[in-house]
Amino acid sequence: MKLQSHPISRLPFVRHDTPIVVGSGFLATLAMTTIMYVLPLMGMAQVDTPLWIVRLVFTDPALVTATALVLHLFVGFGYAWLYANHFEPQLGTGPAHSGLVFGVALWVFAQAIAVPSLGALADALRSSAGTSPGFFSARLGADSAFASLASHLAYGGVLGFVYGCLARGRCLTGAERQ
Repeated sequence: MKLQSHPISRLPFVRHDTPIVVGSGFLATLAMTTIMYVLPLMGMAQVDTPLWIVRLVFTDPALVTATALVLHLFVGFGYAWLYANHFEPQLGTGPAHSGLVFGVALWVFAQAIAVPSLGALADALRSSAGTSPGFFSARLGADSAFASLASHLAYGGVLGFVYGCLARGRCLTGAERQ
């Protein structure tokens, strides 16, 4: 008996080329970053997590900005690899739909675990309790959580669509995959 590693077997022409994963991760990170910087212009609060993390370590504005950009890209590439190798093979949906589901999963992780944990760490390092955004950014208001959701949906949607199209040489819907 041969066991499959995924409930949905991979099509023979699906490949995990590093340039495809990196390219789709870059474009998805670019889309997310664009949303992250446009929404505050519309009055919605946004937590720039990479910038926030780097400010815990460095104080020089130029170094903070450059390091945060590198960190944001590194995390974007890492999540693209995670999506391509572990998440996307599990779903039998079209590329954009699976990417949006992944974006929601990243948002829940960020808002329920990463942001509150990093906020607690920042409070501990700075000895200033109460500055953490909290669970689902509750201390910043609902618009911050919605802005984060919008940016994660942009990341997931672009990642799923671009990776799905490039990895297969065409864009497939869920019905065409089967």
